[in-house]
Amino acid sequence: MRILPWPKRADVALLSFAAVVIAYCDRVNLSVAAPTIIAEYGWDTRQMGWAFTAFFIGYTGFMIPAGRLTDVLGPRRMFALNILWWSVFTMLTPLPGQLLPLVAVRLLMGIGESGLFPAMNAMLVRWFPRQEYSRVTGFCWSGGYGGSIAGFPLATAILSLWGWQSVFYLFGVLGLLLLPFWWFGVCDWPEQSKAVSREELVAIEAARPALDGAQNVPWRRLLSLPHLWAAWVLHFSSNWVSYLMVTWLPTYLSTERGFSLSSMAFGSALPFACAMAGSNLFGVAIDRLSVSHDRTRVRKWFLVPYAASGLLMFTVPATASPVGLVGTLCAVMFLLTAVTPVYASSALDIAPKYAGTVVGMQNAFANLAGVLAPVVVGYMVRLLGWSSAFFLTAGVTGIGVLAYLFLGKAERMAD
Repeated sequence: MRILPWPKRADVALLSFAAVVIAYCDRVNLSVAAPTIIAEYGWDTRQMGWAFTAFFIGYTGFMIPAGRLTDVLGPRRMFALNILWWSVFTMLTPLPGQLLPLVAVRLLMGIGESGLFPAMNAMLVRWFPRQEYSRVTGFCWSGGYGGSIAGFPLATAILSLWGWQSVFYLFGVLGLLLLPFWWFGVCDWPEQSKAVSREELVAIEAARPALDGAQNVPWRRLLSLPHLWAAWVLHFSSNWVSYLMVTWLPTYLSTERGFSLSSMAFGSALPFACAMAGSNLFGVAIDRLSVSHDRTRVRKWFLVPYAASGLLMFTVPATASPVGLVGTLCAVMFLLTAVTPVYASSALDIAPKYAGTVVGMQNAFANLAGVLAPVVVGYMVRLLGWSSAFFLTAGVTGIGVLAYLFLGKAERMAD
């Protein structure tokens, strides 16, 4: 019998959101520790860039198999396995004292997080009616921004009190605490849950696309759809901005702009608070506008604020005052998230039967930004200075805008 006052599918969204928050906390902890590690080990930005990139090599490299395993084994099991895996390797991160072993541990941690978004989207497409796709994916994916909001100041506080190694031990425990709530609180299908009311189940089934028969994936058909590629390029461009901020922002603020440790934590977290608010605001707006307007056209309207965020990136190096700098970064991240619900819901719109697999493919492509951005920025900063990193990032956002403007669609294209 249902006790909580909200529908059961809200539990699925809340637990998914919490998992994404923890996953991103476990990503940004290395960013917070980076200045201390660089000083302790005598590294430079090039070496630290490889430590950042290692996570994304594992994360991206295993994304497509993780997506396929999600569709075959079910999102509940895949999600649980991933939480356990990445939490363990988060706690192992401080043990290596050299670059190559640290790279290996972060690579394995990335493999552990590779199934997070495929499993989550495969769960959401089963539990939510189509008219809620943008808002629920916008909410759940905004957990990444929530992880940065919580992760930067929390990791900074732990580092100040107990040293940088403790950051990884304590953050790893968070995932282990979430695991039983996910395992016992979620089913693969709403039809399997005793906590779903008859009214809620009818509402879900009435607006949910047919999802049976997804065992044989039409790989060639999916890879030939320009509409999917448009969303993937848009996602890649957005990720490039996010990963620049997640990996290098604390170092930029502390070493280039002279922020204190506490100011760095606040200045790093605040832009992600704006991003989290924007992602949810834009997700609700897209769903509401899509009721009375063409879904594809609505999504393209939201390319305008995203393009504005890219233009603002050009002004970051020239912004002199600390308050103005953080304010500019906040505006960049808020406007950036206008397209988060667009690409987050693309697999649900275009190929709902294969949501896990398609999200795996999408994340594999989009997270090449995570492989490239940290190390490319590390080398660019070393050779050309920080301005070059922000100028390049602005250009990458323009590529995403053009790709979705000319090729993007929000229609079912694969059965």
